[in-house]
Amino acid sequence: MSADTEYLKKYNAETYNEASEIYDSYKGLFFPYLFGRIREIIENRFTPMLKPGARVLDIGCGTGQQTMYFKEKGFDVVGVDISKGLVKVANKKLQDNKCIVSDACKLPFRDSSFDAISSAGSTLNHIPDYHCFFEEICRVLKPGGVVFLESDNKWRMDMFWCLASSMTGDSLDYHEKLENVLGYFKRPISQGYPYVFPLSFSEEKIRMLHLRTFTYRELEKEFFRRGCSINSVYGIHSVTNLIPSPLMLKDNPGKLCSGIFNMLSPVEDITYGTWPVNRLGMSIVVIAKKS
Repeated sequence: MSADTEYLKKYNAETYNEASEIYDSYKGLFFPYLFGRIREIIENRFTPMLKPGARVLDIGCGTGQQTMYFKEKGFDVVGVDISKGLVKVANKKLQDNKCIVSDACKLPFRDSSFDAISSAGSTLNHIPDYHCFFEEICRVLKPGGVVFLESDNKWRMDMFWCLASSMTGDSLDYHEKLENVLGYFKRPISQGYPYVFPLSFSEEKIRMLHLRTFTYRELEKEFFRRGCSINSVYGIHSVTNLIPSPLMLKDNPGKLCSGIFNMLSPVEDITYGTWPVNRLGMSIVVIAKKS
């Protein structure tokens, strides 16, 4: 592990330790819709693929939203997260110690230990040495096992909103420099890019997270190299991203923004699993199976 990689992982862990008490309090339009759609896909598309009592690993469990769901459905679930603060909140919520502190690239489990793996909340995008993430999830997954993975997507309207913002003095609060944004567009079509995301604690306090987007082709390639194939693809915040994400992320987005969102979201509700909408979301969700 390089010094930069080690530093970023430590920085991310400390940031989420600090944010652990407010992690579940985010309002606005963005996160409720995102996590609502994630829950819907898991419930209607993913868990029907699992046998009763299946052993599930929730990677990047955060405060245990998905972990709690799997527990309530009777699955044998274990959660891992790099942030001890988030794990503490999750275990308090779950009323047991099903979640542990672990680097997703160094999972403390034997080969072929789990029937299914779930990873949401942009966990993959926080990991600078992401190749080892795929190595590990495919190592601990049993043959025939399935993976639910949600990732920040490259090809989304936010790329263009971010470009417009950086050309107008950061008018939309993306906190990105023009030279960096132009670099996103110069990369190969099938290659994601690193970017910064402002994690807001309050109007006065913001911590910048260093993340990386992925394309569908990159995800497909990473799984294929390790004996897994993608069965289905979904997009989240594709149609709704006709609104710049910083506006959706505000706790109080205002009547105009909320009204436009309420017109766009029903369109996405019926198209999020169809091409090309499923490839153009701010988040891309894939369900993969190990051969």
